[in-house]
Amino acid sequence: MYKIFEFFYRFRAFLLFIFLEILAFWMIVTYNSYQGTAFFNTSSSFAGKILATENDIVSYFQLKQVNKILVAENNHLLSLVTKLNKEVGEPKDTASPFLKENQYTFITAKVVKNSTDLPENYLTLGEGSLAGIKPDMGVIGAKGLVGRVKTVSPHFSTVISMLYSGMNVASKIKGKNIDATVIWDGHNPSEGKVLHVVRHHTIAKGDTLVTSEYNAVYPAGVMIGTIKDFYLGSGSADYDITLNFSTDFTALSYVYVISNAKKAERDSLETALKNQDR
Repeated sequence: MYKIFEFFYRFRAFLLFIFLEILAFWMIVTYNSYQGTAFFNTSSSFAGKILATENDIVSYFQLKQVNKILVAENNHLLSLVTKLNKEVGEPKDTASPFLKENQYTFITAKVVKNSTDLPENYLTLGEGSLAGIKPDMGVIGAKGLVGRVKTVSPHFSTVISMLYSGMNVASKIKGKNIDATVIWDGHNPSEGKVLHVVRHHTIAKGDTLVTSEYNAVYPAGVMIGTIKDFYLGSGSADYDITLNFSTDFTALSYVYVISNAKKAERDSLETALKNQDR
């Protein structure tokens, strides 16, 4: 104990200098907006690089498992294309209209950070504006919907996960043409809620929810999940429906960011209409 006090006494001037430097830096960042913003942007970029490096080191020791996941994802995507071709009745050697129109392109991005246990969960991707990613782009995984891009830097982007208290997605029950809205209720990361399905509709456990045409963020038909359970309360107009998400948000490795070539045109038209109604 005596040696500890002796150490602090011997280097008291240097330690006081360090303390005052840190205090001065903190005051500059806190009470000056320009310096604060510059520090935040720099620290965010630095933190992103640290996260990416950490993730690369971990991934190096998990290459076998990652390769298995990528093979499974590629096989799943191939089956989706085959299924689309079959559904539209086209020859196997031609692409479906979904691919022919070139309306949607996909940017592969590695997940370098992910949370699932917060009221508002985010992902950080190891690709940014240099890869063509922009805010409000949709994000999907091999098994279905993941979220929507929030912010972008040159090399990184953040994504609002489906596990976000304010996130809602226009959807429909596949094969029944029943419109609905899917949300997360903030509890189980594998389950969501389906809203606005009125009591006169006939639904069943196992029914599939997919994205509808009512939003410009995702292509119609992207898998969201299946109905786990539902009930109709006394006097209630809508079903209370619990959904099993098709995506395992605790095991995301790579995702696909969706670029919609016609989104700007649609948004512009809908915005002009709103302005005319005012």
